[in-house]
Amino acid sequence: MRSSKAVEILNEEEVLSAPRLTALFPEPGVRNTLIQNGVLSPDRDNSLRVRFVGVAIAGGRQFQILPKIFPAGSTNVAYTMRQVIRALRRYARWQPQKRDEAPFLDPAASQTDLNALAIADWLIRDYLSAGIYRRVREREEVNGRGQISWRRTVETITPVISSGSPIYMETLTRSDTRDRDHFVSRLHRQIVESAAAYFGHLLGFGPLNLDHEPFEPFGDLPPISLCQIKIGQEMREAFSDRAMRLLPMLLAWLTAIGKAENSGIALFGTSAFYDVWEKACAFALGNEREQWQASIPNPIWYSADGHARAADTFEPDIVTRIRDGAREHLLIADAKYYRLSMPPNLQGQPGVNDIAKQLWYQRCLADAARDRGLARTYNIFVVPGPEHEDGFWSDGQVELAGLPETTVKVKRLSGLEALERFANGSALDPDRVRAVVMAS
Repeated sequence: MRSSKAVEILNEEEVLSAPRLTALFPEPGVRNTLIQNGVLSPDRDNSLRVRFVGVAIAGGRQFQILPKIFPAGSTNVAYTMRQVIRALRRYARWQPQKRDEAPFLDPAASQTDLNALAIADWLIRDYLSAGIYRRVREREEVNGRGQISWRRTVETITPVISSGSPIYMETLTRSDTRDRDHFVSRLHRQIVESAAAYFGHLLGFGPLNLDHEPFEPFGDLPPISLCQIKIGQEMREAFSDRAMRLLPMLLAWLTAIGKAENSGIALFGTSAFYDVWEKACAFALGNEREQWQASIPNPIWYSADGHARAADTFEPDIVTRIRDGAREHLLIADAKYYRLSMPPNLQGQPGVNDIAKQLWYQRCLADAARDRGLARTYNIFVVPGPEHEDGFWSDGQVELAGLPETTVKVKRLSGLEALERFANGSALDPDRVRAVVMAS
């Protein structure tokens, strides 16, 4: 799948005018496919709005699409995109397979024809972790260096009888040897090299040189039908954990790269980056929501003839404990993927429904927290912030009268640090969380 090595930088929520659309995607079919898959959506005056975060190949061009919280002119694009891709990988592992939020991050997805990038990412990471697939053959030799097979020696070799006992002047030995001409090993090398050449730079990998590998690549890729037959044979004969993971991915690549070349489109990312942000915030702060969900009441519906049925209720984003010396408190947090600007130029704020819902959560959970021995309940919105030496800090509050609880504090979490921590598996320092949450 050949495309220009020059990478275009776009931003989520960026509006592409009609002239720019024509320049980027001259073929209407490419634009339509991107619209159908949620990458672009119609906007005013024949323009289209970017709804995707990640990397894409479309119409012979390569794109890196930044989250809306990172304006391209105010960030180190290369470093930021590396963290975005790492966070997307972590998110893909966290999510159940084939969730609607992440079809283009699932290398095993069957509902999309555009996931060649996800398969390439899987194959490259697998190779960097475990190397080229090797088929080990068992070799039998006379007086070899392997382990003596006494059963085969007794069955095959005629002994010399001495003092009534058999003496074997020769023995059969068995040893394992790697098959350097193994078709699947050679094919694996060729596929990894192709995946890295096509997509490696977009996915944040450095140059990949496989010249040290003992398996010679094919000059041209063998016919797809032959490759599929050989991989199928290997799947019937090999039972290692790695074989069961890798071999289906090699088959998937052969299909996906063909579809990508036919359509001219491949995607790695999501149109629901808000969900990545919510997971990153939950990881940074900690989350034990499931332990508190039973304290959130369900609406009960009653029919005129007396039948009753409970319906689904809200689920808070984050519920966790914070420790203050010998005391514990409850923290309720709503992770908002908003570009919030506080007064005097208020923009991008959560709606009144969001505020009321947070205050209702606090009303529902405060008594349960006290029953469990927790001292206080804190309520916050967590919104993205710029790079900041503190990483997590206070930025005001919102008040809504009419309920016993009236205030939700606003806390900023550095967007870049949140993604880095999520990708690295490192939460915020508990003392920092406590200090910021409890700050007036």
